[in-house]
Amino acid sequence: MAQRNHGHSGKKFTQIPESWEKTEPKKAEALKKEGLDKWKYQLPTFRVRGKRNDKKCNVIRVLSFPETTPSGKLETIKEFGYSHNLVTDDGEIYYAKKGAGEAPSACENFLCGAFEMGSAAITENETHDYSDFSAGCGNPIACSIAVYTACYPKTNDTGDADNTGDGVDVVSYAILYATCAWNDATVEHGVILEDLTPNACTSLLSSFSFCLFAKTACDTLKVFVNHAFENV
Repeated sequence: MAQRNHGHSGKKFTQIPESWEKTEPKKAEALKKEGLDKWKYQLPTFRVRGKRNDKKCNVIRVLSFPETTPSGKLETIKEFGYSHNLVTDDGEIYYAKKGAGEAPSACENFLCGAFEMGSAAITENETHDYSDFSAGCGNPIACSIAVYTACYPKTNDTGDADNTGDGVDVVSYAILYATCAWNDATVEHGVILEDLTPNACTSLLSSFSFCLFAKTACDTLKVFVNHAFENV
């Protein structure tokens, strides 16, 4: 299938006609899984010296947009992009306290957090808080801060076939942006934060970069962030 023009990026993404989910469900499922598997295969073993990349800590973004096929039919195309995400120090404290049955502090409780997107990629670091994203050239995109999709976070996210990074030992977070939510020509970064009205010291659960893409006023955008602690 022809690739949508993404301008600056020059990247190729997995694209699937939405209709295939009904007419050719096995083919659609296989292509989704193949896209994630290719990303996992290409991911370096180490992020930096001594810091491993956990392949289950992945990000799946699904951009859905209308496109006219060569036969003249208007089709909704789902485009899948994959990335790695980093859990911050505050995020690790949150998970440790939840695992011990303790209550996270108010500034580190990500059970009811939010997503926000940025128009420039930054280098993720465990020590980052919101100031490193907002003032650190992440360029938050206006109107992109929004609470999780209903019923998230959850484990074993079998309710949405687009999240091929789910699992019984994986915690999934999700956001869905409607066509009218916002649009930007250069989407390159995202974070999960604990507050809809952040200040410089607001904690981040996770930070992640994308291969550059655009969200237009005709597109919906769905993002899954998956966390697992494999053999730690």
